[in-house]
Amino acid sequence: MSNHDELCLPESPRPAKAPGGPGRANLDYSFGLPGGAYCLGTARIAVGRVLAQHGLGDMVELGVLATSELLGNAVLFTPGRGVSLTLRWRFGVLRLTVFDEHPDHVGGDEKRCRAHRRQALSTLQAVVDECGGVVGLAPAEKPLAGSKLWVVIPRVAGKRYAEL
Repeated sequence: MSNHDELCLPESPRPAKAPGGPGRANLDYSFGLPGGAYCLGTARIAVGRVLAQHGLGDMVELGVLATSELLGNAVLFTPGRGVSLTLRWRFGVLRLTVFDEHPDHVGGDEKRCRAHRRQALSTLQAVVDECGGVVGLAPAEKPLAGSKLWVVIPRVAGKRYAEL
């Protein structure tokens, strides 16, 4: 490398030290998944480990269930297409969000399809309602296409789920 090249390159940032390692404050992960049913096991393992590593071990079972149901819905209704999973802790709640590549419908089929997808999420909806959380399904906002599925679960929900 010449001296000229060195002048054009930015100085390397110093590695940031994570104070105390993983915690709830820095729980913020996103995964791209190929979309086949085989990716559900990988996602469940990853979510369980991430929650445990970030001090949310009491939320692992409910987080893994929610991951399975959201991704299962995406895989069922958009077979063979990629999905993304985001896992975040903000303001005292765990938020799991799945985006899929569900195609647009023509005519009135969109409402009927969305109702069918909501029905497929009814088990998750019942559990999360009982535990004090929220489940959602909506079209992805522009410029994205497809669908957005999410669950918001407060910390106490993990304890409530264990008592069901």
